[in-house]
Amino acid sequence: MSTQKERERRIEKAQLRVLFQVPFFAPGVARLPVEFTKDKGVPTACTDGRRILFNEEFCDKLTDQELITVLCHEVCHPELGHLWRMPPGADPEVWNQACDHAVNNMLKGFSETVKSRKLADPFPFPEGSYCMDPAFADKSEEEIYRILSRNGGGGGGGKGGGKGGRPGRQPFGEFAIPKGQDPVAQKQLKQDWERTLIQSSEMAKSRGDAPGMLDRLVKDLVDPQVPWYELLRAWLREQSADDYNWMRPNRLYSDSEFVLPVLESERVGTVVFATDTSGSIDQEMLSRFQSEKQGCLDDMRPAKLIDIYCDTRVSKVAEYSVGEQIGLTAPGGGGTDFRPVFEHTAKLDPPPKCLVYLTDLDGHFPAEAPDYPVVWVTWDQDAKAPFGETIRAR
Repeated sequence: MSTQKERERRIEKAQLRVLFQVPFFAPGVARLPVEFTKDKGVPTACTDGRRILFNEEFCDKLTDQELITVLCHEVCHPELGHLWRMPPGADPEVWNQACDHAVNNMLKGFSETVKSRKLADPFPFPEGSYCMDPAFADKSEEEIYRILSRNGGGGGGGKGGGKGGRPGRQPFGEFAIPKGQDPVAQKQLKQDWERTLIQSSEMAKSRGDAPGMLDRLVKDLVDPQVPWYELLRAWLREQSADDYNWMRPNRLYSDSEFVLPVLESERVGTVVFATDTSGSIDQEMLSRFQSEKQGCLDDMRPAKLIDIYCDTRVSKVAEYSVGEQIGLTAPGGGGTDFRPVFEHTAKLDPPPKCLVYLTDLDGHFPAEAPDYPVVWVTWDQDAKAPFGETIRAR
C-alpha cells in the first residue's frame, strides 16, 4: 500500500510524461488536479470537469504508464463535452458507457498511430474489462448511446462490452453529469474546456499527431453549426407569426394614449408538411421530422396541419388539428417528383401559411414558385432548390 506522498509523486511524474509522450493531452491534464479517495462509491476514477477523483487502491494497482492512460481518458470526458452533451432524458449510466466506448477507441487509435512510428504504446489499458467495442470506432457518442439503449443498456462486445442488461460501473472513466449547479459557472466551465480542446488541437496539428476524430469537434467549435431542426423551428416561428393590423386600432385600448394594433387572427393559418418518401430518404431524419411536425402542431397551434407524403405521386394526405397525434407511417418508395405536392396545395383555400418539404432535392420541381413561403429540409449538402429557402441537415 502506497503512502499519500508516494501516490502524489507518481501522479506528478505521469503528468510530466504526458507532456513529452502525448502532448496533445497535456493542456487538459494540467487543468485537472488529482484528489485521492477511499470512498467505495468511486471504485476507480472519475471527473466533474474540475478535478479527477482517484480511488487510492485502484491507483496503487496501476503501472506508471497505465496512470497516463487513465489521466488522458478522464481529460477526454470534459474536453469532448460529455458532461454537457447527454441527450435529454437519457440514462446517465448508459451515456457514461457510450462515452467510454468512444474515448477508449480514440485512445487505441491514437496508440496505433504512435506505434506505427516504432514508438512504445502510450496508452496500455489496465487489466480487466472496459468499454472498447471496435464496432463503435467511427461512431459518435450519441449514436453509440442509441445502439446501447436498443440493446437494453448492455455493452455490444469487446472488452467491457457486457452481456446486456443494466451496465455496472466501469473500471475507469466515469464522469459526473452536472446537476443542480450554478448554470453560469457550468457555462463558463464548458467554454473553458472548448478553448482547451481548440488549443490542444492546434498544438497537435503543428506536430502532425492530432487524433483524427477531433477534427469534426474542433470545426464545430470554431464554426458552429446550428442543428437543422432548430433552424426549422425558427423559420416556422417567423413565417407563422400571428398577424397584427396597424390600420385597425385595437378597441380594447381606446382609452389609452397608445395606438395598438388589432390581432387579425389568434391562431396561425394552415401549415403544410410534405415528406419525400422515395427510396433515398434517411430513416433517422424522417423520424425526427415527424417529431418536428408534432412540435409545430403543439407549440404553434396552427388552424390546421396538412401532412402530405409523396414520391412520384401523392400517396397520403392527413389533416390534423391541435391536440391530435401525428401519424408515424410514411408510405411510398419510388422516385421523386415535387410537382404533385404543389398541385395539391394550390387547391387549398385559403392558401397555406407556409410549406416545409423534407427531401434530398433530387427530383422534378414546379416551373414556378408558389405565393407562400417554402423551406426545403435536405440531407444533401450540395443540392439547391430553384426557389424557397434550404436548411441542410448535418
